[in-house]
Amino acid sequence: MLEHPYQQPATSLQPDECPGKSLVILDTDIGYDPDDFVALALAARTVPDLAVVTADETLGRRARLARRALDALDRPEVPVITGVDFGGSHRFVMEDHPCRPPAGRDERGDAVTGLIDAVAGVCESTTGPIFWVGMGPMTNLALIVSSLPDLADRLIVTQMGGWLDHYRDTTRATHNLHTDTSSAGLALRAVQNPRLVLSDFTNSPHIDVTAESALLRHLRSETATEWQQLLAANFRAWFARRSGSWMHDPLTLSAALDLAFVSFRPERIRIARDARLYRDPHGRPIDVACAVDYPEFLEWMHETLLR
Repeated sequence: MLEHPYQQPATSLQPDECPGKSLVILDTDIGYDPDDFVALALAARTVPDLAVVTADETLGRRARLARRALDALDRPEVPVITGVDFGGSHRFVMEDHPCRPPAGRDERGDAVTGLIDAVAGVCESTTGPIFWVGMGPMTNLALIVSSLPDLADRLIVTQMGGWLDHYRDTTRATHNLHTDTSSAGLALRAVQNPRLVLSDFTNSPHIDVTAESALLRHLRSETATEWQQLLAANFRAWFARRSGSWMHDPLTLSAALDLAFVSFRPERIRIARDARLYRDPHGRPIDVACAVDYPEFLEWMHETLLR
């Protein structure tokens, strides 16, 4: 069994204090639900070897936002790679800001080639395992394992999404899998032993951040830093649409880092054509979330963000 280099007590660490040299890649659709921004900030403050790929890209705006956020978080060395653009402009709620250009597009303007080359480049920086934290649709991951199948053996994938027993719309897969069902089906079949942080456990009032939450009061304070002000703007834009934000992606990040807030169990899962998941004794082995220690997770999240 692979020993996870981030296995540690649930404490807030500075980037140079986190043990291990393995690469962590966040695949994020930042700029919509603010839980992605929260996860990015947590990773920037705890993970020394980090890269970011933008999922469900929209005209490069997610990559520009991620770049600006990382620079404000004093992580200018973290590469930001522009992922595949779905043209989903309605799934971006932030103002666009100019910044130094992210990676992910080659000289010919081929976005897919640029994505694959850029991810291959950052993966060459380590000989250890590569922890892929999926926080959006699985399009980028499917393209990478299809084009670079040798990487599939090195990727340890923790993906937010999927449901088995409870979801708000039982007629379809969860958002991250439903947005690109073919890629979800391909990626879940291509990587070894993926772990799913199911929406059964992330769609929870225990991790719902609202405008009255203590976190928002801090982000609105006079002492808020640049990145905290930017995160507060993301929350304001989101609250114009929804009353709260479930911390799906920060919880998924904590699972990828083996912080022990999320418990998993192996299941045999059948992946339907529409990316819905079903227990099936003849299905594929996938580790799925089975329990969450919400209070301990929230304590870690708040301590890391607000220190």
